[in-house]
Amino acid sequence: MRRRAFLWIGEEIVSGAQCLVSWERASLPKVDGGLGVRDLSLQNTCLLMKLLHRAHEIKDSACSRWLETKFGGPLEAPENTKIGTHWALMHRLFPDYRLLTTVEVGNGRSTSFWHDCWLATGPLVDALPALFTHACRPEASVQRVLGAELRTAFVSRLTTMAAEELNKLAELPADVHLTSELDIRRCPWEDKAHKLSSSSIYKAVICTSEGRVL
Repeated sequence: MRRRAFLWIGEEIVSGAQCLVSWERASLPKVDGGLGVRDLSLQNTCLLMKLLHRAHEIKDSACSRWLETKFGGPLEAPENTKIGTHWALMHRLFPDYRLLTTVEVGNGRSTSFWHDCWLATGPLVDALPALFTHACRPEASVQRVLGAELRTAFVSRLTTMAAEELNKLAELPADVHLTSELDIRRCPWEDKAHKLSSSSIYKAVICTSEGRVL
C-alpha cells in the first residue's frame, strides 16, 4: 500500500518491520489511540451506502427513478455487472444497509419482506428461519407477499417447524396495510431531508474494541 509506505518511510514500498504500528491502528481516530489516517476502503463503502440510500428515495433520486423504470425498483434489479459495476458493488452492500435502516411500509414495493426491518420483530429471516427456507422467492418485496394469498409465497410442502412459523407469520403483519404511498426508509445517520451522512457512518464504524460492522 503506497499510503502506508509514504507514511512510514516516504517511499513506494515498505516492509512490515518498518511500520511502527499496524495499518488498522493507524486508521483509528486519534482519540482512540490511532493516527486518524483515513481508511479509503471503508470510506468508499460508506459513500456507496449513501448512494444505496438514495436509490430508495424515488422522488428525489435519478438513480432510484432509473431503477424503478427499468426494473421495477432496487429489489428487482439484478446483482451482476451487466447494468454496471457500480450497481453490482452497491448491491452487495444490501445486507449491511438493511442493518442500518428501518422501513415504514407504504406500498411495500421497495421493502424486502424477509430481510428488511419493517416489523417490531426485526428481519423475518431471523425471526422465522425455518419458514424462510421454504420461501418461493427469498428476495420478494412486502407488496408481493402481502398482495396475494400468504400461503402462495411458500412451497407446497412444509416441515412441521415451518408450518408452525407460518401460523406465527399470519398474525404478525395484521397491523400493516398496503397503501399507494411510497415506503419510507429511516436511518440514524440521515438528516431532515433523509439524506444519509457517509462521514457519520464512517465515524460510527471506526472504533477500538468492537471492530467494524461493515
